[in-house]
Amino acid sequence: MDERPERMKKTPDWEKVYSERNLAQIPWNSDKPDPEFIELIDSDKIRPYCILDIGCGTGTDAIYLASKGANVTAIDISREAIRIAGGKAEKAGVKVNFIAGDFLKVEFDNERFDFVNDRGCFHIMSPLRREDFAAKVSRVLKGQGFYYLRCWSDKQEYENEGTPYRISKDVIYRIFSKFFDVGEIRDVRWGGKGPWSYTCLMSKRV
Repeated sequence: MDERPERMKKTPDWEKVYSERNLAQIPWNSDKPDPEFIELIDSDKIRPYCILDIGCGTGTDAIYLASKGANVTAIDISREAIRIAGGKAEKAGVKVNFIAGDFLKVEFDNERFDFVNDRGCFHIMSPLRREDFAAKVSRVLKGQGFYYLRCWSDKQEYENEGTPYRISKDVIYRIFSKFFDVGEIRDVRWGGKGPWSYTCLMSKRV
């Protein structure tokens, strides 16, 4: 499902979202990682050490990964979200390199990470920026590194200005197959009980 230009959504004021709302009122925020993410990290499929968490929000996944002994860099466009995440990491007694900035604008070394985690970053990207996004994820990954995508799916019935883009399997394959071997795309509920979403583990093509 490709979005036409006239259906482009206005970018939310992420600073305002995290500054003015209680975290419990932010639908995508969670105090614990998603069940399928824990299952992946605890499995033998991947053993990531150097990790980039993009669109990390208040740091839930990043802190979990750091607690597993990983070297984690986490980025979010909201300075307030990063401030909250830093406090949570300190309280948890783990070290995470938190960065406030736009993933597409912040410079990272080529082939720096062996795993990129994306819980809801791709599905807020303008359709015009998606290929640039996929190319950058590929660039920062080491050879045969992994990218884990979680996004709203086109099976979700409602969509409005305040929700992410609904992403189809066709869009996932079209955008990412240029750079990755796209694995199984699984149907899940966001956060275990929310909107219909897709998860997909992809390996960088070398």
